[in-house]
Amino acid sequence: MKGLTRFQLGLTIVALAFVLDRLSKWWITDILELPKIQMVQILPIFNLQWAENRGVSFSMFTADGDLGRWMLVGVTLLIVIGLSVWLKSAQTRLLVVALALVIGGALGNIYDRALFGYVIDFLQFHVGDWSFAIFNVADSCISVGAALLLWDSFFGPDTKKDRSEEKTSDPR
Repeated sequence: MKGLTRFQLGLTIVALAFVLDRLSKWWITDILELPKIQMVQILPIFNLQWAENRGVSFSMFTADGDLGRWMLVGVTLLIVIGLSVWLKSAQTRLLVVALALVIGGALGNIYDRALFGYVIDFLQFHVGDWSFAIFNVADSCISVGAALLLWDSFFGPDTKKDRSEEKTSDPR
């Protein structure tokens, strides 16, 4: 990826995240036909489980009906636009990767919600009767991106600079 500007790197990661999400959902729906069979056990703790998520993260705030669906699409698009503006001015590679993963994942879920009225989820980890939320590749990108954003906010170069400025300006 040498020679790419930070913004170009970000756009490349956005595209990769989106394409990986779309390919995984295509394979799950059209090749494996998970909507018909509903569940495939892969490991004792991992299933491919069909789920139609009409809400936001972890199926919270379910949007029943077209108004709720399009409101979620609109709010998510506004978030993507805001993150894209931030991406354009991002100064570190870590911040670019983090923002791009969140944007690419959000676009993958927007695509589903706009086209189908729900987000396709299919990855399920469980232990016995306990199950983690069913999610998808886009959700994974968003989660990893959010974790990297947190890491950058606590340990990124600006925080080191801020801490050194606090020490030098401390009147004690």
